[in-house]
Amino acid sequence: MRDSFLRRRVVRKLESLPDDRLYQVLDYVEFLEEKYGEGAPTPDGMQKFAEQVQDRLRGGRARPWALKGVMGALSVVDRAVGVAARAARGLAEEFSDAREGGGESQPKPMERSTKIVID
Repeated sequence: MRDSFLRRRVVRKLESLPDDRLYQVLDYVEFLEEKYGEGAPTPDGMQKFAEQVQDRLRGGRARPWALKGVMGALSVVDRAVGVAARAARGLAEEFSDAREGGGESQPKPMERSTKIVID
């Protein structure tokens, strides 16, 4: 059983650290995972790509502000892809419902659109 109070305490402490110190914590956690880990879950494709980009930038000694900017941009892309995927699933469901109902079904109301702004 995992200690949820301990996890929240660790997260709370991490939130108080600046980004450059978080990378030190990440290095230590990866060391501990390698030594004592029981198999971490495999990240999805976008997460894996973002981690690879982040590791390459860190290996090239990129400044924390540069890392933050690149990762912020990747986060925007990830959200946009998620919105597009949800819209595509909704359309597929509508087409499927229309096909099964002989084309007599009413269209489902569309979700409110999301506007993505990059500063």
